[in-house]
Amino acid sequence: MDQVVAQVAAEITGLGLSRVMLWGHSSGAAFALAAAVKLAEAGVEVARVFLGAQLPGDAARRRASVTELTGRSNAEIAAALSTDGGYTELGELDAQRAGQIGAAYRHDCVSAHRYLADALDRPPAAKLSAPVTVVVAADDPYTADSAVRYRDWGFAAGQVDRHELADGGHYFLRTRPALAAQAILVRTH
Repeated sequence: MDQVVAQVAAEITGLGLSRVMLWGHSSGAAFALAAAVKLAEAGVEVARVFLGAQLPGDAARRRASVTELTGRSNAEIAAALSTDGGYTELGELDAQRAGQIGAAYRHDCVSAHRYLADALDRPPAAKLSAPVTVVVAADDPYTADSAVRYRDWGFAAGQVDRHELADGGHYFLRTRPALAAQAILVRTH
């Protein structure tokens, strides 16, 4: 995760950008938070961080998820993504490519779970100065209790608000891209 965050920060600073907004979806929320911290340290103003389809939960559950994911094969993870995750096209891939997707998914999720578990156990001394908007879909079972639990991101940021889409499931970036874009646009004008 540190390598990815460093690369993202280097690319943004390399472009000469002095003000950005970040989006992290699902496990990508951890990467977005870490990138916001790294960019702020580099003098880049992070105007807002959008966390899609993710609530922080608690450290013990995150660590249990790491154990569960590391105990599953690449093929099992790919099959679950194809069946439950809305990635039906994974069924069209050969076993080797599907396994690579499963391995990448495990890597990203385990990295995110560990980062968030550590942050929940030891909250950062300084919170993000950037406001955080939690974007969820009403029909996403992973964020079903977001009406109250979105505030749990307060361990990392001083200002947290919520934007709920009427529907779209966990992968609303794929199913409702225009509505997801609207969540950003209403906070930039």
